[in-house]
Amino acid sequence: MKKLYRRLLDICYENQLHHLGSYFSCLHIIDEIYRNKNEDDIFILSNGHAVVALYVVLEKYYGLDAQELLDKYGEHPKRNELDHIHCSTGSLGMGICVAVGRAVGNPNRHVHVMISDGESNEGSVWEALRYINDSGLKNITVHVNANGWAAYDPVNIMLLEQRMRAFCPGKLQFHRTTVNYFGLDNSLHAHYTNFTEEQYKEAIASL
Repeated sequence: MKKLYRRLLDICYENQLHHLGSYFSCLHIIDEIYRNKNEDDIFILSNGHAVVALYVVLEKYYGLDAQELLDKYGEHPKRNELDHIHCSTGSLGMGICVAVGRAVGNPNRHVHVMISDGESNEGSVWEALRYINDSGLKNITVHVNANGWAAYDPVNIMLLEQRMRAFCPGKLQFHRTTVNYFGLDNSLHAHYTNFTEEQYKEAIASL
């Protein structure tokens, strides 16, 4: 993980990217999914604003260059199966619906999808969770990156987990994370700031 964090730090600083809290809070989850999934399984990042974390994981497991992926696709993923990007996302709540469709369309292929806690404000998320449970869909796992922050407000993580597990018991991996990485405040500031040179050097030194 140290190499992944370093690679992500470098790209974030060199490109002066925002959404740092989103990137760092989900990096270890995406890495774990790719480390353990079967070769034919697919992963969809519904919270597309965290895509730079996906780019560095694709670099690790498939030899793709994360900076080139950023240059090619930007700060939200654009579907290209050759680059192992299985869904264009950015409009929150859309990716989980596509993931359900992919799982229904091919029952022999497992689909992993990540959503964010802030994304749970979208009604399509709850419709998808309800469908997964009511239809008995077996070949899908929903990973929730619950870092405690939506776009403008904090999220009640305990209440959100209770509601989601009531909607979709058995197919949910609820990951309680934090945005407090490398000196970032545990606040909205972690989503809307970028690294100064001093912060970047301090972050590298802390690895």
